[in-house]
Amino acid sequence: MAGEETLVHINRLVLENFKSYGRRKITLNLTKGLTVISGPNGCGKSNISDAVQFVIGQLRSKNIRSEKLAGVIFSGTKEGHKTAPHAKVTLILDNSKEPKQIPIATDEVHISRKVYQDGRSEYLLNGSRITRGEIIDTLAICGISIDGYNVIRQGEIANFASMSPLQIRNLFEEIAGIAAYDEKKEKAQKNLDDARTKLRIATVRLEESMKNLTRLEKEKEDALRYQELKVRIKNTEAKLIHARIREMKERIGEITTNIDSLKEAQTNAETTIENIETAIKSYDDLLTEAKAKVKDATTQSFNTLSKEIEGLTKELSEETAKKKQISIELDALKLRKDTMENQLETIFEENSELEGYTTSTKEQIDGADVTLQKIQEELDSKRKALESSRSSEIMDQLEEIRSNTTEMNKRRSEYESQLAIYNNNMNITNSKIDEREKRVVEVAGILATFLSRKAKYLEEISEDEKLIRDLEVKVSELREELETVEKEIDDNELNVREAALNIKRIQTEIITTKKIMAEVADRDKGIKLVLNARDDKKIQGIYGTVGELCKTHPKYSVALNVTAGNRTDYVVVEDDEVAAKCLILVKNAKAGRINLLPLNKIKPLVINTDVKEKGIIGRAIDLVEFDKKYQKAIEFVFGQTLIVNNLDTARRIGFRHRSVTLEGDVVNPTGLMTGGFYKGKDRTRISLIVEDETQLPVLEEAFINLQEERKRLLEYRTEIAKELNEELLQQLNDIIKNRDLKQREIKITEEEIENRSEENLGIQTELEELTKEHEDIEVKIEELLTARKDVGMTLDALLEGEMKLKEELAITGVQGILGEIKTKESQQQEIGDIISNLKMEHFKITTNLEKNLIVVKDLKEQIEGIEKQEPDKEKEINGIQVVIDGLTKNLEDKKVNRDSLFDLIEQSQNEQERLEREQREFREQLEVERKQQTQNLLLIDRLVVEKTNTDKQIAELEELAVERDLPYIFAEDEVIDIEVLKEVMTGLKAELESLPEINMKAVSQFEEEQELNNELLEKRKLVEKDFEAISKAINDIESEKREKFMAVFNNISKDFNRIFGILSPDGRARLELDDTDDPFSGGVNIMANPGGKKILSMLSLSGGEKSLTALAMIFSIQRYKPAPFYIFDEIDAFLDINNVNKVATLVREMSKGTQIVIISLRAPMIAAAEKIFGVTAGEDRISQIVSVSLDEIMKIVEKTDLTSEAEVYDY
Repeated sequence: MAGEETLVHINRLVLENFKSYGRRKITLNLTKGLTVISGPNGCGKSNISDAVQFVIGQLRSKNIRSEKLAGVIFSGTKEGHKTAPHAKVTLILDNSKEPKQIPIATDEVHISRKVYQDGRSEYLLNGSRITRGEIIDTLAICGISIDGYNVIRQGEIANFASMSPLQIRNLFEEIAGIAAYDEKKEKAQKNLDDARTKLRIATVRLEESMKNLTRLEKEKEDALRYQELKVRIKNTEAKLIHARIREMKERIGEITTNIDSLKEAQTNAETTIENIETAIKSYDDLLTEAKAKVKDATTQSFNTLSKEIEGLTKELSEETAKKKQISIELDALKLRKDTMENQLETIFEENSELEGYTTSTKEQIDGADVTLQKIQEELDSKRKALESSRSSEIMDQLEEIRSNTTEMNKRRSEYESQLAIYNNNMNITNSKIDEREKRVVEVAGILATFLSRKAKYLEEISEDEKLIRDLEVKVSELREELETVEKEIDDNELNVREAALNIKRIQTEIITTKKIMAEVADRDKGIKLVLNARDDKKIQGIYGTVGELCKTHPKYSVALNVTAGNRTDYVVVEDDEVAAKCLILVKNAKAGRINLLPLNKIKPLVINTDVKEKGIIGRAIDLVEFDKKYQKAIEFVFGQTLIVNNLDTARRIGFRHRSVTLEGDVVNPTGLMTGGFYKGKDRTRISLIVEDETQLPVLEEAFINLQEERKRLLEYRTEIAKELNEELLQQLNDIIKNRDLKQREIKITEEEIENRSEENLGIQTELEELTKEHEDIEVKIEELLTARKDVGMTLDALLEGEMKLKEELAITGVQGILGEIKTKESQQQEIGDIISNLKMEHFKITTNLEKNLIVVKDLKEQIEGIEKQEPDKEKEINGIQVVIDGLTKNLEDKKVNRDSLFDLIEQSQNEQERLEREQREFREQLEVERKQQTQNLLLIDRLVVEKTNTDKQIAELEELAVERDLPYIFAEDEVIDIEVLKEVMTGLKAELESLPEINMKAVSQFEEEQELNNELLEKRKLVEKDFEAISKAINDIESEKREKFMAVFNNISKDFNRIFGILSPDGRARLELDDTDDPFSGGVNIMANPGGKKILSMLSLSGGEKSLTALAMIFSIQRYKPAPFYIFDEIDAFLDINNVNKVATLVREMSKGTQIVIISLRAPMIAAAEKIFGVTAGEDRISQIVSVSLDEIMKIVEKTDLTSEAEVYDY
């Protein structure tokens, strides 16, 4: 490469808004030789290398040191510089030398690339939009590649140094252009495969030709035997045909006789059927009448009677409850009267005793008064005697004391009497209070009992109400169910009749359809022959006629039969091979012509139109039912027709598509219109199956189920009526009756509760009054006790004074008189106490008597009131009982009527069932007669058809005999055994059929096949020759590929050793193959011994040695495959200063023949430059590019600390 002049090189590099260079345009004017770009770390030097890779089409953002492609756009700074909208780089190449290396007429080629914030890129070539692929292809012409080694990025030396042997071999393959050889080999291999295929085909065709020769030779022999058999078969067939004609004429006579007898039987059957139908109709009238009776009885009389019974039951319940209520009230009155009378009797007895006590007490009081008077007289006498003595003064004093004592004793006696009275009143009040409190407790217990009874009744009534609601719901449901069952019975009647009609219609339709199909099949010998072959399994793959394979609804039968036309006779077969067999079968039998639809070949045309248009029913194909297996054949028949409601719709759309109306009118797209009166099924061709015979057993089973359902419904109706009237309504009435009784009991209980509450209130009032009275008596007693105490104290003082006076009197000698007076006074005191007690007792008795008299008066008044009420209550009870008896009798009568109605309904139902059973028997008999009639009709039709067919067959056989020239070769009276002839014919045909398919052109075909065989032999020789030539070409490609690879390997290895010697004078280097025999099976190893050390693989070298070795390898590759320019980014970063000098010298030498741009901070490299650019970053951190002298740049380098870096990487 040294000494060579480069042609294409970079004139200028223009950066706009690119990375750290800010929102502006920077132009870098480059020289042809060595240019060095230098500057402090982080100032943006490597962005120049990134810009070159960016503009030549690099897509991998990491290769241009960015997270994403839009990352190369200037992103602004904190100092206020805004983000740019896009970035653009333009590479201006010098293309002035002739001939032009870049095939563009201009002396300068401008290549630009712009990227936007959303990542979109656009490429320009001399200002015109161009694709990335076109840019890459244009640059490749002059040796510029995105992934080539003309641009070495930062750190890429280390990546190269760590490449594996296989990666290095792949790199050599790329340099040598091995991919082109592989492509050639691939094409050659494909040609070889094609040749191998052709050879195989030629061999197969030759083998097939040999087989054909063998086969044709055998066919030639079969043809001769075939001609011999044909002659014998013709003679035998002549005899057989004429024998069959004679036999058929005899059969026609028998058929005529049978038809006459069957027609006579038909006449008799029609009379029988008419009689049965008349009987069935009469049963219809009887059944209608019986049903009306049942319905009237169940829906009107029965419901009315049930409601009346329900009303009477409710009324009876109310009257019974009313009677019970009054009876309870009467019993209560009697009980109260008895209680009052007993109480009155007790009071009378008590009063009698009290009156006896009063008399006795009065007598005692009178006796005590007499005794007291005598004692007083005696005292007065003693005192007078005492007054006549000398101690009168003392006596006066004693008399005064005695008088005061007597007064005090009298007062005390009054107090004692009053205390006794008040104590007695207190006891009476306490007794009344105890009595009232006891009564309060009793009334409270009675109230609790009544309240508990009321709560119980309320709870029971609530349960009864719930039961009533539930039963009313059930009654309502049963009545609705009864109505539903009635409706279901009516619906069932309609369904039974409809089912019977459907069964009859389907049977008639099926019989008619089969009859027509049988007639057509018998008439059309070809169809019959093919279908027999199917049924006898002689030919596999015959499915049947279109009419057999399709079904449709009766509604569409006319339209679809018109749509299909005579194509319902077409026979559907599996494939064209089966069709061919069928045609041969018909042809051999001379059975006319037949249309076949092979499923593997038929290509139906199916219209695809919007069937939602008004008046359109649908596509004909959609209105037939068929097995999807036969879809192609059915589409062939029905696929191009629409079924419409009427002729107006057909006219509206029919000139676009073939349309058929439900009445059978046809409108064709050609303009042809066909229609008129459609008389029904055409007995000359097979019709579509309108009714599915498989559905008949289902319908018959459904008919039987409907009859059973009707019987079940009738039984169910009886059960519902019975449950409703005999169970639910009776149960409902009983519960209502019990509920009403409980409600009356509650009313009585509430009255008792009210009475007891009022009584309790009265007792409480009395208790309050008695309590107040009790308190007043206690106050009075307290006052009397105080007064009595005061009197007692006065008496004690008087007694003391009396004792002193008596002592004074003792001196006077009147002591004896005083003793007697004292004794008398004591007696007087005792009798006075007795009288007081008796008077108190008399007072108590008198008070109780007065009280009892008041109670007696009150009780007599109450008893009189009760005695007045009793007759009214009894009279009211008797009146209610009369009403109850009338209601009970009326209810029993209604129940008897209901039971009679039940019996009537049951009898009517039984009668209805009997009529239905007898009518069903007549229907069954009618069905038997109709089936027999149908069988006779079918038999007559079959015999007529047989006669017609036999006549036709005779005519056909006679025509066939004439057509085939089969003369009558035996006498009329000659006995011919047809079976023997058939056996002979069968044997001959069997032998004929056993022969393979006869090819009468076998000789000529054999000669043609022989000639073809020779040609195939020559062709196979030519193909074998081509195969050998292609195999040789593949081997040549492999040899040339290896030679090319080894040439590249050897040249690069030679330059590698030389360049490595320049960089390491005492060292040697070489390239080694893992497999020298097959270089493509292994890798390429880079071996080196820098500084005379032991030779090692590059992977085993130290860091600096790896870098030096990698640079030597890269320079060797570049020397072998030079590029117009090279961009090296700090390739000297890991080298010590000595190695930098060596690399700088080498690069300077290389730059004489090519353009080199190096980004470097190393002084030797900068010193070697022809042109130097300095890159700096200002305070705004935006990169600046200036062209500087060597001295200026060296000053910058000196300021940059490279010592430590060099030390780190100096190995």
